[in-house]
Amino acid sequence: MTSPCMENGKCKKKFPKPHTNDTITDIDGYPMYRRRSTDNGGHTFTMRLPNFPNQVEFDNQWMVPYSPLLSKTYKAHINVELCSSVKSIKYICKYGNKGSDLAIFEVQNINKNDEIARYQMGRYISSNEAIWHILSFPIHERDPAVQHLAIHLENGQRVYFTEENVLQRAFEAPKTTITEFFTLCQKPDVFGQFAKTLVYGDVPRYFTWNKSSKKWEPRKQGKPHPSITGIFKAKTLGRLYTVHPKQRECFYLRLLLVNVPGPTSFEFLRTVNGRVFNTYQDACRELQLLEDDNHWDLTLADAALTSTPNNIRQLFALILTTCYPSQAQTLWEKYKNCMTEDILHRIRQTNQCQNIDYTPEMYNEALVLIEDLCVLISNLPLNHYGMPSPNRPATDLQNKKIFMIGLCWLLLLNKAFFFFLDAPGGTGKTFLISLILAKIRSQQKIALAVASSGIAATLLDGGRTAHSTFKLPLDVHNKPDAMCNIKKNSGIAAVLRKSSIIIWDECTMAHKYSLEALNRTMQDLNSNNKLFGGAILLLSGDFRQTLPVITRSTFADEINACLKQSFLWRSVETLRLTINMRVQLQNDPPAQIFSEQLLDIGTPKTLMLTKLTSRYNSCYQAI
Repeated sequence: MTSPCMENGKCKKKFPKPHTNDTITDIDGYPMYRRRSTDNGGHTFTMRLPNFPNQVEFDNQWMVPYSPLLSKTYKAHINVELCSSVKSIKYICKYGNKGSDLAIFEVQNINKNDEIARYQMGRYISSNEAIWHILSFPIHERDPAVQHLAIHLENGQRVYFTEENVLQRAFEAPKTTITEFFTLCQKPDVFGQFAKTLVYGDVPRYFTWNKSSKKWEPRKQGKPHPSITGIFKAKTLGRLYTVHPKQRECFYLRLLLVNVPGPTSFEFLRTVNGRVFNTYQDACRELQLLEDDNHWDLTLADAALTSTPNNIRQLFALILTTCYPSQAQTLWEKYKNCMTEDILHRIRQTNQCQNIDYTPEMYNEALVLIEDLCVLISNLPLNHYGMPSPNRPATDLQNKKIFMIGLCWLLLLNKAFFFFLDAPGGTGKTFLISLILAKIRSQQKIALAVASSGIAATLLDGGRTAHSTFKLPLDVHNKPDAMCNIKKNSGIAAVLRKSSIIIWDECTMAHKYSLEALNRTMQDLNSNNKLFGGAILLLSGDFRQTLPVITRSTFADEINACLKQSFLWRSVETLRLTINMRVQLQNDPPAQIFSEQLLDIGTPKTLMLTKLTSRYNSCYQAI
């Protein structure tokens, strides 16, 4: 049949449907309508189809669900489906709640923001304030005194050292207010017993911190304690340093110090009812110091009814990165099916089987998508938020790491090498080049970054155009034996000789004579006949994009001007980045399809070479 719904000889809507004696609903709420066979009272009819010599018989398996009332009212074929699942609400509301695709903005002329002039014009000093300044009365004061209290994990205090005392500092951890609070609570005297009744923030009321001896000492002035001799109370406040919830263990340690009186060690804080917990978070949970995640549970439950799986994953990532739920993994286990529903649907459609259920691989794929969102928001992985880490397949990130390690070894060994990084748009080429430049320059070495165009050069740190850096002749395409206009005693010559690596981005737009001119110049400057005078050269680009522009030339002339036609290309080591990281992080299926189509256009397997003329066939093979 030639119906539009046919694909590889099969109907995409799964017709003909199986015979069913009664209408039933599957677990997803999709109905399987009653379709009786001829043996059970079903009807058949015959009709002639185009391109078929004989009439074809049809039964209930081929009938599309319809409403006789609607068909009669509108005099049209209307397909009617029963929606009996609550999940259908999200698809009904999706387009109703969709925002506008238009935006309105206004451009205004705003004067330069002169903050000094605005302050002078807006400042007003009243007579009361003026006389206060004239009589030199204090402008502000602080009462009562505030004692800052350190917060750090075990052996996590700051260490200040010099070259002379580095070994001593390494073996003797400095004393802090928190470690000495533990020491104070361990003392058997009256002060130690009294300290066991205090929480960390109340210690400065009864004890003073001696900065020279690094010890807590009892106060000698203040209001006497009504029942304990020698204990005096002052108005001093203890202020614990604020800890962001991102520093999870330190945050929960602070929470324990605020609520647990008289701790004698870090292990004491992790001990609840005789049980020592591995983390401070578990101890806080056992003491019921953590807020209930019920409001996040209700939020996700509401989103599961009205939102798509992609939106639920985005909401969950926002909750993880900004709200820090105490039991994130419990929320994941409860709503992981809702976050993986689209993945299950895709796999069912791909395999044409509706009996496939959720698998660990599907959950892992959803975790990968959630972790990508968390990295985009907070630059932190999932395990930082108490979630399981997904198993990622080998991607271009691993290839980039291997390439970085190998490149660093070449620099250490002073070994010459000639690379070409084949990277289509979106695969992370600029990110990798920036990483290489930062790594080499952090070692106090010179790394030159050039590009064939000015726009591409602005994307690189310290980037310049190749013509400007190498002093290439403007008519280099007409000079097969051209040399760069660089003198041996010039400053640029000294920089080129000391360069550890030269990176040339968008090299596919350059003429082959430009690369050959650089090779001859580097050999002359370094007095070395090795390739590029023994320097490491990294070319990057994509031959699927713009080739060298030759005025009034044929297609064959452009191919002949490519770098691949240079004698130097035989020595190049090609590296490839294949995964489009930009599309992968955005999780946009249409963008993924479009990027694959762009790659297919430039991939040889998609071209029908047999249909090309001999002229263009030879040009294509030259690429």
